[in-house]
Amino acid sequence: MATDAEVIAAILRGDTERYAELVTRYQQAAWKLAYSFVGNWEDAKDISQNGFVNAYRRLRGFRRDAKFSTWLYRIIVNECKDFFKHRARRVRLVEPATDEDEPLVFDLADPAGDPSDALASRELARRLQQAIASLADQQRTAFVLHHLHGLPIEEIAVVMSCRGGTVKAHLFRACARLREQLAPYLHEPVEVPP
Repeated sequence: MATDAEVIAAILRGDTERYAELVTRYQQAAWKLAYSFVGNWEDAKDISQNGFVNAYRRLRGFRRDAKFSTWLYRIIVNECKDFFKHRARRVRLVEPATDEDEPLVFDLADPAGDPSDALASRELARRLQQAIASLADQQRTAFVLHHLHGLPIEEIAVVMSCRGGTVKAHLFRACARLREQLAPYLHEPVEVPP
């Protein structure tokens, strides 16, 4: 399999069909990243598609010493910000779930646990999503990229256009805020409907 750099070089030489390789390689990650911010699969697909179109248009300006994935994630994060700006809504990680079957960004359930434990875990995951959604924009972005998508500090710094120390500060504040918000839920039993 060709590396990202080899595929990009081929595209820039005129073999534009090769861009499909990059889309296939990063499509799932782009959808998941967008979904982490907008909480709706259809919007996430539109955002990631717009991100790929914008990445293609700007490919000549891509620094070859950078990672394509990091550059693409930055574009996707900016697309998410634009999505909310155009709709004049407050940026939220996920919309509050109203349906039991609505997908969560992450699942805390133990597959070996009993059904009541699974329901309690789902409720805790829902509360965690709401707490993440209430974080300040920079804290939320750093937290989502690091803890939900596994990006290292250095890559997050590139995506967020800041220094690594700034990313660490955002992560520290985000974790402190989440601990504060979730403390009551971790010490009280979660009510499970009959």
